[in-house]
Amino acid sequence: MSLRPSRRAVLMAVITGVVLHTVTVLSVWQSWGYFGRANVLTWIDFPVSILYFDSAGDGMLGWSLVVGGLQWAAIAALLTLWVGHTLHTRRN
Repeated sequence: MSLRPSRRAVLMAVITGVVLHTVTVLSVWQSWGYFGRANVLTWIDFPVSILYFDSAGDGMLGWSLVVGGLQWAAIAALLTLWVGHTLHTRRN
């Protein structure tokens, strides 16, 4: 079963968004100090970081990976759909 080009593009954007978010979050978690990494993760995942703002330690990392990953997957999908729609509209 083959996907339509627009669905394939959205799927690739979602996967890319989650992978880039995961790599960024894990990199920040490993390289920043305790105080700095919480601030950086909060800004990377804003506004959904408000949901897990009171978490600390590994709980914050887990919430950031899951909830922030879903946020960035949705942003990547919507941006891909918008760009595809814009280009399709200009062509016709």
